[in-house]
Amino acid sequence: MNGTRKICVITGANKGIGYEAALTLGLMGWEVVLACRSFARGNQAVMALNSVFRQTDPGGKNQGLAVFMELDLASFASVDNFVVGFKKRYHACDALICNAGQMGGPYAQTAEGFERQVGVNYLGHVALFARLYPFLKGSPDARVVQVSSRAHERATLAEGEFPRIARQPEDTYNPWKAYAQSKFLQVLFTLKAQEVYGSDTVRFYAVHPGVVATDLLLSPLPGLARTILRPLARVFTAVGLLQTPKQGGDAITHPVLASPPLPGGTYWAEGSPREPNPLARSKTLQDDVWNHTWNLLEAFRIQAP
Repeated sequence: MNGTRKICVITGANKGIGYEAALTLGLMGWEVVLACRSFARGNQAVMALNSVFRQTDPGGKNQGLAVFMELDLASFASVDNFVVGFKKRYHACDALICNAGQMGGPYAQTAEGFERQVGVNYLGHVALFARLYPFLKGSPDARVVQVSSRAHERATLAEGEFPRIARQPEDTYNPWKAYAQSKFLQVLFTLKAQEVYGSDTVRFYAVHPGVVATDLLLSPLPGLARTILRPLARVFTAVGLLQTPKQGGDAITHPVLASPPLPGGTYWAEGSPREPNPLARSKTLQDDVWNHTWNLLEAFRIQAP
């Protein structure tokens, strides 16, 4: 490890906008930790990135570095194992980009019995933040980015409802409602975390990267439909109707790289500050979800920092 490099953890960075974010940061001399489920795909991405870094900086004076570390956000045990490994290698974390996610698809649960979209997109990332917070505090200028979505704007959530949707049974499951709620929870967390933990050295952001032509966009569709629509997605990208992975990656690294820092506790869409779903501004709802979140996590020995 080069002690002069800044360190960024990016979940789900083996492809798509996470990979592009890792590429951008690595080309600027960062050490990027690709926190991914798949050992094979994660290491393949690391080899590809490090090959680029070596070619663009043969002398190695400002050469970035990509490192793979296994992480499955659908398992708190995996989160714990990831942080144990992180602690052996690093003493600080300069940025955490919560990029990995589930979108739509059939009903499934995490290892702890949470509805999978809420469990992975929201609870898994909160657990990861809680475990990494001491390392973020060790940075002079840490930034936490939740990769949300404009889908959060159509989410509804009543006070006291969060524990029920977190453990939602299959018979009440609506994939797109669950996705919107999970993205809303990420925005809500950003605003409340800035209030609780935000400082001149730790800042929180939520970002909608645009509608990006990645595998995630087509993932809820059956295999044949994905095969048919994949070429069409490329056409839509070429004419500007969809964002490229590079454009999406730039959107999520913007808060990390901005100098001077962007105001913490803000929501960004395609590079511009935006007002989130008005429900996210409700202090009552923020407090309600915040308290229920930590109550759920404490049952698995994950405490608020």
